[in-house]
Amino acid sequence: MKTSWRALVAVVLLAGFPVLVLLVVGGLAVAEYYAFQHSGLLAIKLGIVAVPVSFALLKALFAIERTRGDAQPGVPVTPEGQPALWALVRELADTVGTRPPDSITLVSEVNAGVRERTGWLGLRVRRREMFIGAQLFAGLRHDQLRALLGHELAHYTNRDTRLAGLTYRGRRSIEKALTGLGGDGWFEGLIRRLFVLYAKLYFSVSAAVCRRQELAADVAAASLAGTAAATSALREVEALGVAWGFYLDRYASLGWDAGYLPDRLAAGFQLLLADTERAEELDRIRRNPPDEEASRYDTHPPTPARIAALEARPEVPARPDGAHPASEVLRDPVATLDAVLTDGLSPEAKAKGRLDWDALVNVGLRHTGARFAAGILAGRTLAEALDLIDAGRAAELADPESKPPASAGPRAKREFLATSVRERLSVVVTPALAEAGVLRWKLSWSGPPELVFDEPYGTDLPTALDAAAAADPDTVPLRRLLTAAGALPVPS
Repeated sequence: MKTSWRALVAVVLLAGFPVLVLLVVGGLAVAEYYAFQHSGLLAIKLGIVAVPVSFALLKALFAIERTRGDAQPGVPVTPEGQPALWALVRELADTVGTRPPDSITLVSEVNAGVRERTGWLGLRVRRREMFIGAQLFAGLRHDQLRALLGHELAHYTNRDTRLAGLTYRGRRSIEKALTGLGGDGWFEGLIRRLFVLYAKLYFSVSAAVCRRQELAADVAAASLAGTAAATSALREVEALGVAWGFYLDRYASLGWDAGYLPDRLAAGFQLLLADTERAEELDRIRRNPPDEEASRYDTHPPTPARIAALEARPEVPARPDGAHPASEVLRDPVATLDAVLTDGLSPEAKAKGRLDWDALVNVGLRHTGARFAAGILAGRTLAEALDLIDAGRAAELADPESKPPASAGPRAKREFLATSVRERLSVVVTPALAEAGVLRWKLSWSGPPELVFDEPYGTDLPTALDAAAAADPDTVPLRRLLTAAGALPVPS
């Protein structure tokens, strides 16, 4: 009853927004009319304020009913193209007692959702749409996917999506009104404060309705897939969100500066999820999902609260056939998920070249290393840097922030700077040897890429670097190695 009452209040408040807009605009029109009766100058001054305010409010008012511009990016899938996925969605829709969506779109987001395009302030349904994140197929089990999709379809059952779509456009309209009322005058400020108070009330009531709808949809999800699958799906979505962000930041972007992306985005993400060490890290997130402080304007309860609410109810047994990967519901899952993740890239990312993972890590890290090396060399060649060391000027290669005590003598200064010179000389030498083909990086899903040397470089290079960076430097061993690799020209 409380939910129904709040929903009714939310609808009434949204219906009241046009009334409030028309009252303000009508009041301004009446004021403008009487101003003209008394003074044309006064009417002009009032119009300078009233016209922009009225325009902003009326523009926001028409946005409530307009659905253009709400297009969702992604890859639509048809029943003919993905029959098993459509069969699953239709089965779940039938089970919860609702009509299935008219379209299913796979998107590059760690999320799933449904939407209804409506008219007449939400009273007439034009089209039902479902959106499913590609990352969910890559990381969930079948029963967890079943729980998430069942949750979304349950929103249709009680016409939650009509309210959600309506309140969403209502939020957008009020936000547009507040944005349009950005003037500095006292009158604009007064109107803005009026709508800010109205917005806070509306957002608070509508968010409370949405939170209760989420909890009711969670119960439906548990009835469709089992309590364990529903709660584990909530945990897994949190973990997948963290894993996807980490994957983009640490792996997919390895060759970004060199102009490349991996040719198999989905396969790489699945390899990361399958790595034993990473799985342990993600399991800690699953066990302890983030419990962010809730705001009265949040439309979703915190994940721990949703899990606790499900676990407090009588347990629904797990389905016997839910342990296989969710990706098996797709036809040609690797190609399908890659197409979706690629579609979600920015135009700049789509323009990048594509390399397999082994080539990507080498091209990307060699490019990054060369950029750092260029900063250290400051326009010099590698041979000139070694000449600098031989001339007793190794300090010019050291980190500028590494400053020996002013009272130190020449040898003490060289000893103080030896570590910095050695580290920066290693940075300079590494991309040169990589370019020469005697070292490479090996991708690891458990940690940073590993440097792999051909022999004798793996054995002899550390000693040669130590000698070149010592207080009494000897660059001969390092020159010999670099020349043998082809990273330095053969002396004439």
